[in-house]
Amino acid sequence: MMRKLSLLACALLAWPAVAAATDILPAASYPVGMTWVEYQDPGDGRSLDALLIYPAAPEPDAAPARVFLSTNLALYADAAPADDGLRHPLVVFSHGAGGNGAGYAWFGAHLAARGYIVAMVYHYSANTYDSSALYVRNRIWQRPRDIGLDITHLLGDAAWGPRIDPDRIGVAGHSQGGFTALWIGGAEVDPETFLAFQRRWKAMFVVPPRLRAAMDLDAGPALGVRDVRVKAAFAMAPGDVQGFGMDAAGLGRMAIPAYIVVGEGDTTTPPAENAAFAAEHIPDAVLDILPGPVGHEIFGNECDQIGRDNYPDACIDAPGVDRAALHEHIGDAALAFFDAHLDVRRQE
Repeated sequence: MMRKLSLLACALLAWPAVAAATDILPAASYPVGMTWVEYQDPGDGRSLDALLIYPAAPEPDAAPARVFLSTNLALYADAAPADDGLRHPLVVFSHGAGGNGAGYAWFGAHLAARGYIVAMVYHYSANTYDSSALYVRNRIWQRPRDIGLDITHLLGDAAWGPRIDPDRIGVAGHSQGGFTALWIGGAEVDPETFLAFQRRWKAMFVVPPRLRAAMDLDAGPALGVRDVRVKAAFAMAPGDVQGFGMDAAGLGRMAIPAYIVVGEGDTTTPPAENAAFAAEHIPDAVLDILPGPVGHEIFGNECDQIGRDNYPDACIDAPGVDRAALHEHIGDAALAFFDAHLDVRRQE
């Protein structure tokens, strides 16, 4: 492990101080690496984390790393980045409530194999390994803030900044992360509806009193979270769109192109009141409804047997639903969408 870390560090430090602008990405696919980016919020000192998935040049004898509970992935932990002299487009991914970035590694890998750098955010105190109702249910405005901080950190990072094209940045997400993608793209929440959402959780008796006491009733931080560096948003099964406060007027303020995809059989974020409602009111949004009994969890990784045994609701799809085939469709749709709206050029 120490040797791999050293190789990654050396490869990053050896990158030229000024890389060429994104010209034409190669036709051939890249091997895919993954590594951690960790830093502190310069404003309040919070420790922030993102799993970076990127075009890589692994050693010839390297073996793919195991991703917990997942299968059919080929990512190389701490592999050296591809030495191609290009600035790559960046997509920042926001996971669902209480989820984590690695749970969607397939999506990052699909884009990274085709030349994208993908930052899989682990939202502060709102992820699988570090979760609190204070952030999952009250301070959800911290999500777009986390994304903006990750973008700023990566662009300013001595190692990764020269590899990223600052003019080609997109955002993606699932569930509450899909909502976040629309939010940072300019869709606005109604402050009174957002306050009503906060009040419901502050009054929730089963939430420990110390957490409820820390829950603010303040819509201010939830307003004006648009990040102008983000040029396109890909939202998977976004929710709870109206419950969090996005009405027709707020969705109409979406400032960038949006692609919204959802399963027809999703009962967690039902399409009619979430994805379809959002697409109806966002200017020129694309709505992609996956037909049949396609549920909410289709957007997560394919699960190994341990995952299927322990998390059947998240891992086992309805009869006739092919998660691998749907991932190919979703990944290709995301690639075409981001290529078009981030002006990414490729070899014929």
